[in-house]
Amino acid sequence: MSNRGADGTEPESRENSPEGHDGSSEKRTSKKRKVLSCYACRNRKMKCDRVYPVCGRCQKTGRADECTYDPRLLEEPHINSDTHIDGGAPFAAPEHVAHRFAHTPTSPDELRFKIRAQERRIEMLEQKLAANDSRKSLSQYEDRLPEEPDFKEQMLFRGKGFKTQFQGVTSVMSLISQYRELQAFTREALTVDHSITRVKTDFKAFRDRRKIASKRPGAITQGTDEEVLAALPERNIVDVHVALYFQTWETTYRVLHEPSFWSEYSSFWEQRHGDHGQPGFAVILLLIVATSKCLNPKDDDFMGDTTADRQIASNLIGICESWIGRQSRKRMTLLFFQLQCLALVAKRVNCVKLKQDWVTSGDLVRLALASGLHRDASLLASGKISEFEKEMKKRLWVTVTELELQSSLESGLQSSLTNLYFDAPAPANLPDDAFSIDTSEIPASRPILHFTSASYLSVALKSLPLRIHLAQLLNNPSTELRYSDILHYDAQVHSLLSALPSWEGDRAVLPAALLQLQLRQYLLLLHQPYAKLAVKNQRYMHSFITCVDVAGAMIATHDDLVAKGILALNNFRNDVVRVGLTLAQVVYHNCVQYGPMKPSALAPNMTESHFADPQIGDLPSTNGWTSPDNLLMLAALPQEPFLARTLCASSVEILERSRQIFEQKVMRLGTGYMEFWLLSAAVGMLPSAPSPATSIAYVTNTSDDIHSRCKITLDRFTTLLFRVLALQKDPGNGFALSLRDTMASISPSEGHTPILSAGAVYSRGGLGATPTTTSHASCSEIPGMNIGSVTTDGSKDMTGPFDALQDMQVDLGGWSFPDFWAFDFGGDF
Repeated sequence: MSNRGADGTEPESRENSPEGHDGSSEKRTSKKRKVLSCYACRNRKMKCDRVYPVCGRCQKTGRADECTYDPRLLEEPHINSDTHIDGGAPFAAPEHVAHRFAHTPTSPDELRFKIRAQERRIEMLEQKLAANDSRKSLSQYEDRLPEEPDFKEQMLFRGKGFKTQFQGVTSVMSLISQYRELQAFTREALTVDHSITRVKTDFKAFRDRRKIASKRPGAITQGTDEEVLAALPERNIVDVHVALYFQTWETTYRVLHEPSFWSEYSSFWEQRHGDHGQPGFAVILLLIVATSKCLNPKDDDFMGDTTADRQIASNLIGICESWIGRQSRKRMTLLFFQLQCLALVAKRVNCVKLKQDWVTSGDLVRLALASGLHRDASLLASGKISEFEKEMKKRLWVTVTELELQSSLESGLQSSLTNLYFDAPAPANLPDDAFSIDTSEIPASRPILHFTSASYLSVALKSLPLRIHLAQLLNNPSTELRYSDILHYDAQVHSLLSALPSWEGDRAVLPAALLQLQLRQYLLLLHQPYAKLAVKNQRYMHSFITCVDVAGAMIATHDDLVAKGILALNNFRNDVVRVGLTLAQVVYHNCVQYGPMKPSALAPNMTESHFADPQIGDLPSTNGWTSPDNLLMLAALPQEPFLARTLCASSVEILERSRQIFEQKVMRLGTGYMEFWLLSAAVGMLPSAPSPATSIAYVTNTSDDIHSRCKITLDRFTTLLFRVLALQKDPGNGFALSLRDTMASISPSEGHTPILSAGAVYSRGGLGATPTTTSHASCSEIPGMNIGSVTTDGSKDMTGPFDALQDMQVDLGGWSFPDFWAFDFGGDF
């Protein structure tokens, strides 16, 4: 159709009309006219004064950011600095439009126009800034931000060349590396009775002999099917271990499907009698035996420095690992992931190869990713996966993530789950007998208040994103957390703790405790740096209260489990050591400190030769004794404020209980000597009990007081070693007898350290055993025999050269950290 008028001429364009139209009935072209008002006023159908860059109406209504004009107005050749758009101010295009014409010729009038517009904009910004300044001057208190403390990075980075080891903020060992006062106290305690270094050397010989024996011909396992089947105990023994395994681990981490397992279990023993063994299932049984071997509370026999049960478990784990290593990874089946998870649990609960745990668990996460465990199994084509397999995939994925995340936290290294996308649904809250391999449809999940063997996984998954995020923040040196951020995350963790369900029944005790512990440990990590500053800055008193409350709750949880004979979490986790060392450091910094204590004041009867070492020289002269960082300050309970005094006194009780619980782990596993020493020292260097006189008069004799604290710590440690020697499986072993004589020659500290001769024996009355003697041998009752201790990290030679933490620029002369108990570091064999 033609656009010409009746007279054959072109119709007048709308843009040639003053108002955009002339009222004629002629058909106009469809060219859109330029909009003179700002878009905000036009959309609201309001009158606009057309002032650039912000019109008056938008300025008054607080919509300055919405005030924009038609960019085509810049193309008007007649617009310059002396003209206005309908009486308004000169117009300049937005920056993104002006940039398009940056390379086009610009006339002087257009330049003056842009300058005028820019000046107007600067004037408006100055007015806005002045208004903000005036508001600040009226409310200085509201705008004042509290000064944040400057924390140094907490880490352990030791070794030289490529033989180095790193552990980040959340690792217990990195906490110890920054605890200078504990290092100083350890150094001074050894001057009180330096013979302890001889005991350490003799105990190390236990480990060396075992290593030599493990390398003899025939001792190295090949992981063959025959070895696996030959290592399997009799059925009546396996029955007991399997029952204990399902009562403990299968109420938390889900690896096996119980009805399917028992069906295959019966079939396995029937076929085995016919010499048709199934090595894959036999490996599962061996790992089950290993995971439950040290879970019964009892006085175990010792084989050197380790218990007989732990030695057996370690041997079984070695056979299983060799067999698993021979299998192909090309086809990852349900059995493959079950074996990997069981091996991780078995090694961790027996404190075997813990230094490899982070690498191993991370490798398992990557295998799970390659298999697609992290994605919704419903994405697979119909008929490619059964409902049973879907449910087992969900369970295994959450189990793998929980094992890997805790390993990352213990090592202080980033988790593989950080920034990882996964959409695998939560496992159904169903007991195992609610579905089977042939199930065509999984029943509806039961309410979370109804406890089943899968309830732990369902609840743990809800807090998993927050725990991954916190682990990433805490182990990232570039993270700058303000105290307001700490309180924010504190509120989130407490919210999750409040939402945890309350379950009834004996089977729910362990998973309920684990859910509490894995959340509370983050509160301890978040608040610990600020809690140390509570007395100096009352703003952080909340952190001090939180640390004491969380520590008390975690120790009470473990105490309750141990009282019920449940040792699984005590053996499996490092909570007790983390609580003890964290709380001890916080209390020490909030106590009144006196000193410094010089070496001559600690042991007047000692000479400087006790500090000398042929490899590191004379410590008092070469390691900066005059430096405040190296001098030990004596701690006493604060007189004021009352809250700090009460918290410190309560903490001492918690610490003593943590040391006792920790001792049980050492006596049940025969590992963790380094951590027991550190925990004993951390407790020993603090005031033993509240006293009415906690001012300067509290320390009437500084030398005697610090001297007695050192002796008490040594007594606790040597008492533990006496018990280890008394419980040797082969009491007539020549080396054990020699070591007993060595320890008996150590000077007793005023009757506290028992003198145990070769003729002394112990009554086997459980963990509360007390020594009895034969004929001439006499010993006093050993204190603290009714309870025990925990951990998994260790250290090196206390008398060896110090070169471990030089890069940290921390003067640790005489500490040789972590060289006190090298063969026990990480619980490795």
